[in-house]
Amino acid sequence: MSIVKTDLVAAFGDHYINEGQNLDRLKSALRIPTTTPNTAKPIIHDGEVYRFSNVVFQEIIQAFQKQFTAKGNLTFKPNEIRLRNIKIDLSLYPDDVKGSWLGFLGSLTDQERKNWPIVRYLLESEVVPQLKMDLETKAYFKGVYVAPTPGTPGNAADCMDGIKVMLDEGIADNSMQMLTLPEEPSKTNMFDSFELIADQLDDTLSAVPVTIYASTKNVKAYLRDKRNTHGSDVNYDGKKITIDFADNVKIVGLPSMAGSNYIWATPDFNYLYLRRQNGMSEPNVEESKREVFLMLDWWEALGFGYNELVYVFKPGQIDSE
Repeated sequence: MSIVKTDLVAAFGDHYINEGQNLDRLKSALRIPTTTPNTAKPIIHDGEVYRFSNVVFQEIIQAFQKQFTAKGNLTFKPNEIRLRNIKIDLSLYPDDVKGSWLGFLGSLTDQERKNWPIVRYLLESEVVPQLKMDLETKAYFKGVYVAPTPGTPGNAADCMDGIKVMLDEGIADNSMQMLTLPEEPSKTNMFDSFELIADQLDDTLSAVPVTIYASTKNVKAYLRDKRNTHGSDVNYDGKKITIDFADNVKIVGLPSMAGSNYIWATPDFNYLYLRRQNGMSEPNVEESKREVFLMLDWWEALGFGYNELVYVFKPGQIDSE
């Protein structure tokens, strides 16, 4: 990692003048926080693979007859969620802030450069927000795991399989419930589209908390279409974010799904977020020959406990009948 100050030096000069500058004058772009795991059921698992079994018990009742007629099978199907080891490796020369407007981020007295203000600023103000944004915008929904190439840094989108991969696989192998719509969701039919999605959920879920997930853009379109269609109704509630006549089914917009027209739903207990430990560890900060190294690694994964309870509308799944 380099401290790039070319434009700053060109504008403010190649020397430090104390003008009272401080951290308040360092303005970062807004970053998206992590949202996608927040509604999932958290599970702490000390291992690389979380293995469990889906149980299928077939129908057992039948009309009476005096002979014994055995009926019913108990089937155990294997399922697993693989946690991925993710990391951050950063290195910098804190001395690079010298001879510039950024000089206040250096130190005149502390010889241990890992204690300089530039390092604290990087950790507290930049690393954690960027970590969350990388996961939310590139990994949690759109990620496709790619094994790392030795000695070469990988992409954020390669660090884990995101939800889209799981939905595609579930549709391909028929382990998830495929939903259809009469036409592609749009600004003018989004309200009806979400209601049709809810109508295709199994009746056995009528008393179970279920969430329908879509991009934040499509959720806004749903609310606007609902307002335009029913805004004049006596009982209209613009803040209501559950499906009409199905208060157990709520709608959540995910920033991770930006640009995607997938819509998927599952009972809340079935959507899982796995980590090896609760929260994030402190980064390891090391120093060698005036260079400072920041290292952080952790394990996490998203997944579903029971694929049969996941309902997916994939763009193109149109049934006009």
